[in-house]
Amino acid sequence: SKWYQRRVRKVIDMLVNNFVLSQNPNAKKGGLIGVAAAAIALGKDIGLFVSEIVPPVLKSFVDVDCRVRYFGCESMYNIAKVGRASMLLFFKEIFDGVSKLICDPDTHVKNGAELLDRLVKDIVTESNIFDVDLFVTLVRERIYTNNDNVRQYLVSWIQLLCSVPDIDLVSHLPMLLDGLFIILGDQKDEIRAMTQQVLNDFLMEINRKSVGTNFKAMIVVLLGHSKSANSSTQLIALVWILRFLELDGANLTFYSAGILNAVLPCLSDQYSKTDIFETAARTKDKLLSLLTETPGTLENMDITDMLSVLLAHVVPSTIYKDSTGREFTSPSQISVTTKIAVLQWVRTLHSHVPNKINSEHEDIFPAVIRTVSDPCDGVVVLSIQLLAAMCMQNSDQDKTNFENFLRSLIAKFKNDEKLLDRRCSFIIQTLCAHVDSEKVFCTLARLLVDENDIVFTALIVQYLSWILLTSPNLAPLRDTLKSQRNNPKLGKKGSTDGRAVFSTLYTTWCHDPVSTIALCMIAHSYQHASDVIHALGSYEMTEMTLTGLDKLVQLLESPVFSALRLELVQPDTNPELFRSLAGILMLLPQSEAFTLLRNRLECVGVVRLPRGPVNRAVTWWTIKR
Repeated sequence: SKWYQRRVRKVIDMLVNNFVLSQNPNAKKGGLIGVAAAAIALGKDIGLFVSEIVPPVLKSFVDVDCRVRYFGCESMYNIAKVGRASMLLFFKEIFDGVSKLICDPDTHVKNGAELLDRLVKDIVTESNIFDVDLFVTLVRERIYTNNDNVRQYLVSWIQLLCSVPDIDLVSHLPMLLDGLFIILGDQKDEIRAMTQQVLNDFLMEINRKSVGTNFKAMIVVLLGHSKSANSSTQLIALVWILRFLELDGANLTFYSAGILNAVLPCLSDQYSKTDIFETAARTKDKLLSLLTETPGTLENMDITDMLSVLLAHVVPSTIYKDSTGREFTSPSQISVTTKIAVLQWVRTLHSHVPNKINSEHEDIFPAVIRTVSDPCDGVVVLSIQLLAAMCMQNSDQDKTNFENFLRSLIAKFKNDEKLLDRRCSFIIQTLCAHVDSEKVFCTLARLLVDENDIVFTALIVQYLSWILLTSPNLAPLRDTLKSQRNNPKLGKKGSTDGRAVFSTLYTTWCHDPVSTIALCMIAHSYQHASDVIHALGSYEMTEMTLTGLDKLVQLLESPVFSALRLELVQPDTNPELFRSLAGILMLLPQSEAFTLLRNRLECVGVVRLPRGPVNRAVTWWTIKR
């Protein structure tokens, strides 16, 4: 009745004003006990008076006297035990008060706050009118604290509500996720374990019911924490990113650049054989499959930022810009695994959207060309495959790109003699395996003609000549050179293509006499080879020339020159061949090569050599040991 309510309020007002709000600590403690007793006496009717009872008790939470604060916790506990769901009217104030009391320096106050907290949690779990939005706002305001007690308090509440079936906390997760990942890096094992369990619970809930989940809002948070210095935080962020791609990848391709920027550094040797490495590799592969297997994805998206990130992880310490013009610097050290992953990515992208990749050639070419000199064979092969693929359309731009690539390669060889010595053969042979060898050699020859450093040109020609004569990949080019030979007795004229190739190479090969001789021999131009050899005798022989002749003699015993050796049994048909070999023999000092060539010529027996032009009388020479 109204009379009853007035009488009760009168008693409550007397307790509050005369005792609870008194300046005397003992009076306050007595008043708090009295208010709690009144609440217990009211029983189920307390809901009518919570507005008069709870606020004064809440004020005791911030009292300067620790005993008053403790009695305040005890009083609120007894009130809440009776009031139950009616206490949710003041959930905000109680939550805020308890979040401060659990940090109280007084142990008794702290224990009292924890006891009250457990009771409030029980009340919330049994209620069906809990305001989740209010709770999330309260947590959001406090989740960035550095206080361990508050962190544990917040995580325990999130863990509780995540376990309540009727409460949907996943829809509010974007507001909490960043703070949870920060807490995940706490120094205390207990807090880290609690937070990790909460995140696992959330991920399981997302797996169970992904419809309506705001993946886009959360993946931005995850990308930031995927670079955390804390390995546990980093791994969990990567696991979440991978799972998001598996659940809603088609809608997350917009974030491809950010995802690559997160996973590529994790492929370094630092993380090898770790869960971080494996998760990053799976994430990279999953993203690539989404981009390439979903129709229209790559065609309809701007890949500029993605390419910027990829290129930044293939060349160390390089400045790149994204589509907004923002500059960033690539890592100072990049692992082989990361480089290979990047080159495979760009190669795959080129196979799906070649026009888009080719349109970015001004950025791609310089970066990829720098990797051609990488000490890892796998990186070199992938680099050349990509560059070759970007130059296969035979457009004017492709031809220019290819020439620029070879011009840059020549410059690298010129500036790094060790690279020329150790990697030239591998690089050129790999290039010829993916690009027509004739195109490669003829382009190199034309570019080298304009080289001012004749010593370097002679040196690189020696390497190119050796590759031409020994590489299995260059057999078609050797056949082309052989086809330029005229053979009047067989009624054959030399191939026009063969003559053009020979002429192009010859102009550059003339920088080195031994290479010129070898080129003439492989092209069956024995008369000119003989002329060069005999002209060589007019000059003082250098060590480089003698070494080159020594190697050439060794090479004459290889399968490449098997046809030449067979021609030795036809001295009347190939007199200039005998003249050439005999000339080489006379230029060589008495050495292993000299003995080898002499033995070969002795196998033929009496060798017929012309003293002058072929149509003049000849002299018979017998070559003996």
